[in-house]
Amino acid sequence: MNEVKLKSSSSDSSFSTSQKKKKGFLALVFGVLVLVILIVILAIFFLNANQKTASSWSAVFLTNGRTYFGQTEGESSNFLTLTNVYYLQMQEVPAETEGEEAQSQLSLMSIEDEMHSPEDYMKINKDHVLFIQELKSDSSIVTSLEGNK
Repeated sequence: MNEVKLKSSSSDSSFSTSQKKKKGFLALVFGVLVLVILIVILAIFFLNANQKTASSWSAVFLTNGRTYFGQTEGESSNFLTLTNVYYLQMQEVPAETEGEEAQSQLSLMSIEDEMHSPEDYMKINKDHVLFIQELKSDSSIVTSLEGNK
């Protein structure tokens, strides 16, 4: 009977070891699954945080001295897409009286108003961009741009 007891206790310990291994494997699978879900959630969060909203206005300064104002929509490896594009233009305001000089005035001009009537977006080669600044919602440029829409 002693032998039977030993066999029985050895199979019991083998059974409990097998259960422990199974529980350990399930815990490992569950941990990996939780880790993968966490990584996916963080990736989605950071990708959405890096995308700009369509309502943010930017000033894009180019290497040729020109500055364009608009909304950045997308980027490829070589190009930046700017929509609702405007630029500053100096205009002469005629003198009101005969002895006065004409005065200069800055105006925001839409690229759609150009003689060749382009679409209201630009694909700008990134090699020609010096820097991009996001404009505050209370800036005079943004106030004028919002009024022009």
